Amino acid sequence: MKKTLLLAAFAFAGSIAFAQKPAAGDKTAEINLLLQVGTAPISYGLPMNANPKFANIPAELRFRYFLSDKSAIRLRLGMGSQTTKTAFMDPTGTTTSDVTVKSGFGIMLTPGYEMHFEGTDKLSPYCGGELGFMMAGSATTEVTNSDNASPTSATVKTGASYSSTGGSSIGIRLGLFMGADYYFTNSVYLGAEFGLGLFNAISTAEGTEKKKVSSGATEVTTKMPKSSDTYIFGTSVGGVRFGFKF
Repeated sequence: MKKTLLLAAFAFAGSIAFAQKPAAGDKTAEINLLLQVGTAPISYGLPMNANPKFANIPAELRFRYFLSDKSAIRLRLGMGSQTTKTAFMDPTGTTTSDVTVKSGFGIMLTPGYEMHFEGTDKLSPYCGGELGFMMAGSATTEVTNSDNASPTSATVKTGASYSSTGGSSIGIRLGLFMGADYYFTNSVYLGAEFGLGLFNAISTAEGTEKKKVSSGATEVTTKMPKSSDTYIFGTSVGGVRFGFKF
C-alpha cells in the first residue's frame, strides 16, 4: 500500500514537473472561481457583468481552441435568471406586503481571439479582444398590499397592489483583455484575467406598470418607455479561472 501511494506521489510530481502549455489543436474548458469573502464558500460563476441589466447571469463557461501554440479562438457562454422574494409588515403587525421580483432569462455569447506569448513551460501569458452579444427577457415585479415598487413598513396598505413588466433587452459589447494561465499538469490549469470594455450598448423595449392604491380603487396602467444606454471605456471584468486541457 505504501509503495502504491509512493508511486502515485512520484507520478503526480512528475506530471507537474513536465506540465506543458497547449499546442495547435488542443482544446480547453473552464469556469470562473468566486473566491471566499468572509464566511462565504468558494463557488463558481461570472464575477462581474458589464451592465446591471445582465447582472442576473451568474455562471459562465468558457471554451478555447488553439490554432497554434501562440493563438486561440474562444467562446464565453453565460446564462441564468433570478427570483427574489421579500416581505414587509405594517407598523401594527396585521398586514404584510409580499414582493416578488423575477429577472428575465438572460444569455451572453462572447466570441474572442487570444494571442499567446513565450512565458515559461508552465506559464502562458496572453492578450486579445472579444465581441459580446447579450439578450434578457422581461423582468417582472409583483407587490401585494402596497402601491410602491419598493415598499417599506410605512407604505403597506391593505388591498393596494403594484406590478410591472419590463421590456426585453439586447446588448453588444466590445472589449480587450489580458491574462495568464499556469499549468499544474498537462491537463489542469489556473488562470487570471483582466478586461477593459471599450464599448457597451444596451437597448430595452417598452414595458408596463400597474398600480392600485386601495382595494376599492381602479387599477391604473402606465407605459414604461423604452430606453438605451451606451458606455465608453471604464467597464472592466476580471476573475480567476479553473480549467482543463483536452
